[in-house]
Amino acid sequence: MPNHPVPDSDHASKDAPRSPFAGCLILIVMALVILVLISSAGYFLKKQTNAYKTFTEEIANPAPIADPKAHETKFNSLVNRLRHFDHEINNNRAAQLSMSAQDLNLAIAHFEILKSYRGQFHFEKITTTDISGIIHLPFNSTAKLPGFVRSSLQIESRENNLNGTFVGTPLLTDGKLILNLSKIAPSKGELPKELLSGISRFLISGELEQKAEEDPENIPELLKTLRKLTSIEMRNESLTFLFSPNSKPPSVKEESDAMATKAKHLVALGAVIFILTMILFFILMSRRQKAKRDALQSS
Repeated sequence: MPNHPVPDSDHASKDAPRSPFAGCLILIVMALVILVLISSAGYFLKKQTNAYKTFTEEIANPAPIADPKAHETKFNSLVNRLRHFDHEINNNRAAQLSMSAQDLNLAIAHFEILKSYRGQFHFEKITTTDISGIIHLPFNSTAKLPGFVRSSLQIESRENNLNGTFVGTPLLTDGKLILNLSKIAPSKGELPKELLSGISRFLISGELEQKAEEDPENIPELLKTLRKLTSIEMRNESLTFLFSPNSKPPSVKEESDAMATKAKHLVALGAVIFILTMILFFILMSRRQKAKRDALQSS
C-alpha cells in the first residue's frame, strides 16, 4: 500500500517542544498553597499556646478524690440506696434516688466506670438551679511538640493545667447523663468564651455508651437503668433521679421531631389558609366588578 505523507502541520504539532512554563507554574502554585497551610497552622498553634498561658498553670492541681473508707457509713448507705433504686426500677415500680454532693464524689471514687472523672471533678454544692465544685482539666502540653517547631515558632515548653471552679447543670436525655458547664473560673486569668463553648459539655455516661457500642449484646446494667429514668431534679441540696412507670424517658430527639412535625403542619395549615383567603378575595372582587357592570348597564 502506498505511504500517505503526513501533512507538515501535523509534523510541526508533534515535534514542537512543550513549554516548561506550565509545569513550573503548577509547582509554584502547589508550593505557595503548602506554604500558606504551614504558615496558617503555625499561626493558630502559636495563638493557641499563647492563649493557654493566660489561664493555665504549669503545676497540676487535681480535684480532691473522696475516700470511701473514710466515710464508710455514708458510702454503705449510698450502695444500699443504689441497690434499692435499681431493684424498684427492675420491678417497674416508681422510685427515686437522691444523691448529695458527697454521694457523687464517693461514686466517682468507687465505681470503675467513673474513674476518668477522678481528679477532674469534685462536687461541693447542689442548689435548685445548678451544681458547683472544683475542676481540673489538663490541656495539651507544648513539651510534646517537636523541638524544631517550638524553636521556629518561639513556643515555650510548658504544661498547661486548668485549675479552678465550675458551675453547671445536669441534663438527662435519650438515656444519656450530661453535665453542661455554664461557668469555669480558672485560678489564674479568665477562660475565653470560645473555648468554654467547646469544652462545656461533658457526657458523664460516655464510657457506658462506648461499651454499649463496642458490645451491643452486653449493655452495661447502669446504662440500662439510665435509659429507664424519666427525669432528674435538683432539690434539698441533692441531685434526684426519678423513675415513673407511667412516664416516658426524656428525649431531645423526640421533642425535636415533634416540633418539626408541628412546624410542617403549621406550614401546611398556613398554605391552606392563604389559598382559601385568595379564593375568597377573587370571589369578592369578581362580585364587585359584576356589581359595577350591572350599575353601569342600568344607568
